[in-house]
Amino acid sequence: MKLIPTDIYDKEGNMTKVEFHDTNGDFVIESVWDDQDPQDSEHREMFRKWSYKMVKQLGYEVAE
Repeated sequence: MKLIPTDIYDKEGNMTKVEFHDTNGDFVIESVWDDQDPQDSEHREMFRKWSYKMVKQLGYEVAE
């Protein structure tokens, strides 16, 4: 099953999680940001890569 990732941010603009929905728009799974990690582009990119890898390990395909 192919999943579509969406970055979720709080009202201050900090990334809080990545949600993954199927192609029908139904929620499947999410990965949650560690509040101890800095909110910079480098860490956000590493978090996205980790999130996609985790979802792929669960047997899903990620629409990138």
